[in-house]
Amino acid sequence: MKKIAILGSNSFSGSSFVNYLLNKNYKVLGISRSKQPKFFFSRYHLNKNIKNFNFKQINLNNLKKIISVLDDFKPEFIINYSAQSMVNESWDYPLDWYATNVMGTISLVEYLKNKKYLKKYIHFSTPEVYGSTKKYIKEGYTFNPSTPYAISRATSDFHINLLNKEFNFSSIITRASNVYGEYQSLYRIIPITIIKILKNEKLHLHGGGKSERSFIHIDDVNSALIKILDKGTIGDTYHIATKNKISIYNLVKKISSMMNYDIEDLIVNSKDRLGKDKNYFLNSDKIRDQLKWKDNIKLDKGLKEVINWACVNFSYLKNLKTRYEHKK
Repeated sequence: MKKIAILGSNSFSGSSFVNYLLNKNYKVLGISRSKQPKFFFSRYHLNKNIKNFNFKQINLNNLKKIISVLDDFKPEFIINYSAQSMVNESWDYPLDWYATNVMGTISLVEYLKNKKYLKKYIHFSTPEVYGSTKKYIKEGYTFNPSTPYAISRATSDFHINLLNKEFNFSSIITRASNVYGEYQSLYRIIPITIIKILKNEKLHLHGGGKSERSFIHIDDVNSALIKILDKGTIGDTYHIATKNKISIYNLVKKISSMMNYDIEDLIVNSKDRLGKDKNYFLNSDKIRDQLKWKDNIKLDKGLKEVINWACVNFSYLKNLKTRYEHKK
């Protein structure tokens, strides 16, 4: 049984990949700062191979405790999703973002760079490091971060690449476009739109929803990650994205139409977020050509699945907050 550690296993992407790996018969160690999510926000609770999953509640900044657990488990692979991940809130608490995304992450990889048991360290980064772009960009595009969050992620990316170059650290960096799917936190644009419609409440649309994004289903991201895990080249960076883009306004309009709701009864235009990137589009030809990956879930199909998930679980979800609450 291959052994893998997932840092940030309580995150939407992390918990989804835990479930994916259990289906592939991996032995999985999950580490996150918070308690395990309830069933409504995690698929793996019902996985038939749940016996192969062990969870430890540890903050990334508690290096001593994390390395003790990792050294005991001795994973062949580590995927790190751990990060302070909210963009707008990083302006309010920049030191928390730098503490986790820079100091916490770099302290960890500095320790891992000489570990013999580790075959691959995969760092789940973000397109935010590039800033706003008008065209589809490849993996070597120049960094131009526009928020404290983006600066913090770019810094750790730089350091990880440096460790690979100078110490042969077995690292790979991935950047996925806007990930979505069932079980996602309610403050993200797709689930919050659905919940607001179900509750007949107004949705505040920053900047009128003019910014454009490329949305990719979490299952397609997971299928890309398993290929990177198996055949990805150490030292490389891979973009994981679809070839389609849509404005946030048109995304909300599409969801409204699918739920037979008038978008004009839903949205309230509000001021755009500070430093918000208007567009970023990732060229994913590299992973398609080299690792023979492709995305399979069209946006309409994926949205229907999320709508169904929200409707089935609405009696529980309707009582939850739809705003992000910051935790150190």
